[in-house]
Amino acid sequence: MQRKYLPFISFLILLILATPFESGFFIQNSVWNTSISTTSYLEIIVCFLISIILFTYWKITKKVNLINLNTFFAHFILTFPIVLYARLNLPIRVILANNSKDVLELIDLINIVLYSVLTMFFIGQLIFILYILKIKKASFKSF
Repeated sequence: MQRKYLPFISFLILLILATPFESGFFIQNSVWNTSISTTSYLEIIVCFLISIILFTYWKITKKVNLINLNTFFAHFILTFPIVLYARLNLPIRVILANNSKDVLELIDLINIVLYSVLTMFFIGQLIFILYILKIKKASFKSF
């Protein structure tokens, strides 16, 4: 495998991991007369964003012969936690609920985890956008 296809294949695997396969299923509770969707909005948004990133890496691999692996690894490592958080949202909340003493502490723990994951994701996307701008600037100078 060539080095330039590593980002595309890695984010393809990340897209498969982020895809909400159980979308459309509902948990129905006959006692409370409610139905709870098994797919969260965060899962759908993350899947959409990862597909955009995958498409962008595909376009980059068609234009550029060599991908900067340091930038790619930083982007991948900072994007991976939001996929895990989106897919494992319920187990993370259960673990946090078991480790908290009251509801306010639970809300604080969930907010800490969510905001740290979102901050990492936005930093990774900023790195990715700066890398794209660097590639466009280099390709513009070559013409």
